[in-house]
This record gives sequence, structure tokens and C-alpha cells, in this order.
Amino acid sequence: VNVSCFGASTVDMSQAQRPGQPPQLNALSAADVLVTVQAGGDDIGVGRIGTTCAALSFTNPFGNPCQKHYTKGGSDQLADVVAQTGPKVASVLAAIRQRAPHARILLVGYPVILPVSGNGCWPEVTVARGDVPYLRGIENQLNAMLAATAAARGVTFVDTYAASAGHDACQHAGTKWVEGLIPTSLAVPFHPNALGEQAMAREIVQSLR
Repeated sequence: VNVSCFGASTVDMSQAQRPGQPPQLNALSAADVLVTVQAGGDDIGVGRIGTTCAALSFTNPFGNPCQKHYTKGGSDQLADVVAQTGPKVASVLAAIRQRAPHARILLVGYPVILPVSGNGCWPEVTVARGDVPYLRGIENQLNAMLAATAAARGVTFVDTYAASAGHDACQHAGTKWVEGLIPTSLAVPFHPNALGEQAMAREIVQSLR
């Protein structure tokens, strides 16, 4: 049973995301033996971050306007929201365990979006060159938070980041596993395309083995 949905946050595990769409947790039962979940990215607003940074990139494509935007005032808003999302993910895992007490639970991490080194490929992917290391760091913080939360809850964390290196949004169609703001294949911006979904599935299967 697949009840995952684009744009879902941890709130949508226990509440209806859209009219007529039950909370995702409603799909669980005591008979389940395996549950996979990927959560946290929409809590920090990956899509919103992408569109904000894309717009700001045109003001200074070789600088770091997005980093300046999110660290205005002295604190890093994105790092803060990653930390705040940890307890929300932990609550989701606890709710899954309560509803599916006999299931093995896999918390799936996020694949590479921007290149793992260098300064990206503006304007092909509209993130200013100086912002690429900053946003790369935020994604690493997100995955580290998920791994730590999984470990604390006795859940298996599935790392999809390492395997997706070299398949970021800056790569050509057929090589990239994640799309940029303007997708070149049938996928939502800043989300995995079909190749990316297949690659993530392989990592899940490997974790089960």
C-alpha cells in the first residue's frame, strides 16, 4: 500500500493532507511487517527554499544571496528548522510503531540534490554559485538529523545520499536522479525522477538484505 504524496509534511501523517485524503497513518495495521517512510524535507520546505533561492540567484549569481537571506539577523533559519523537525519525525516513528508494532520500519534519507562538490551549474540549476555549498550543508544536516532520529528510535535509516553522488540535478538527463526547478523529465521540481526513485528503491532493498 502506497499512501505517500507530494508535499506531505509530518502533519499529514496524522491529518488529512487534502479533502478526501485520509491521514497516511490510517493505512497502517498490526498485521504490517514492513513500513518505509520519508519525512522531514517538506517540514523544512525544500520546494519553497528552491524557489526562493532560484529567484535570489538572479540578483547575484556568483555570490551567496540565499545564504544571506536565511542567515539575516545572525541565526541560520534553515539549520534551526532542521533541528526543530527532529522531534516531529520522532513522533511519526513512534506513531508508526504504535500502529504497526511488529513491522520493521525504514526511515529513508534524501538523495543528492546539488553536486557534492563545487559550486553548481547556474543557470542550468538556478542556485547561485556561492549558495551551493550552503544548501549542500543544509541537506547534510537534514540527513544527519534523520539518521540520528532513526537510531534513537530503533529504526533503520536508509542512506540514499552516498549512492546518488554524481547524479545530482546539474547532470544531463539520463544521468541525474533529481530534477531542478525546471524538470527535464516527468518529475516534481527538486524531487527524484524515475531513475532516482529506482535508485532509492535499490538502497531500500539492500537495507532489507
